[in-house]
Amino acid sequence: MNPSKRVAIITGASSGLGREFARQLDAQQVADELWLVARNEKALTDVAGELDTPSRAVAADLTSEADIANIRATLSAEDPRVTFLVNAAGFGKFGDWQTISDAAVDSMIDLNCRGLVDMTRATLPYMERGSRIIQVASAAAFTPLPHMNVYAATKSFVLHYTRALRWELHGTGITATALCPTWVKTGFEKVARTSGGGHDVGHLLGEQTPQDVVHRALCANKAHFAVACASPQSAALRLIGKVVPSCITMAGWDVLRRL
Repeated sequence: MNPSKRVAIITGASSGLGREFARQLDAQQVADELWLVARNEKALTDVAGELDTPSRAVAADLTSEADIANIRATLSAEDPRVTFLVNAAGFGKFGDWQTISDAAVDSMIDLNCRGLVDMTRATLPYMERGSRIIQVASAAAFTPLPHMNVYAATKSFVLHYTRALRWELHGTGITATALCPTWVKTGFEKVARTSGGGHDVGHLLGEQTPQDVVHRALCANKAHFAVACASPQSAALRLIGKVVPSCITMAGWDVLRRL
């Protein structure tokens, strides 16, 4: 390890929760350099210009094996101490099996699941005691959701992967937390009204600001929580997912989404 260089890596940093994580980690001075990862290099450069911490725009598609290999190579060459990994890259399309394209389904699985795991595995060798991981999942992870089927399933994968990884990291001093918010005002909410013909989710009740969600996620991770719900609604959904049969929660969701 190179103790003189502490690096925090944020994927999906060009917008939404990723951008807000970059801003708040910058304010907390958790690293000597921030690595901002996303496909849009111009947007990353704009975010980097807002920050006080020296920041590097890493233009990469996390579904590309070549781009993941380039990130691995950079880590190997520079051998930093990674103090923070935030995997905020991801996207969702709403609709049933007939209205979501095969390409969209494959992209959700590749980015939300494989890309997240690849980044985590690439980064872990450069972490040590005190390093932290936040994986952005969703309250959709807590129960199957018709018309959000694939998206919810990918976020359930993130939740379970993070919990199992946390167990594997026991004794290392590395803390992993799955962030499971409900609706967040990031622009993602537009997808709910444009996917599947715009009729799959008719409301966005209980929207939160990115600032609140990220602040609560960082606090939960600091407190060594396995899951950060970030809102009472998400906590309630987590409880419902544990005690109510899936057939009932799905029927309830099918009514609620039409409101």
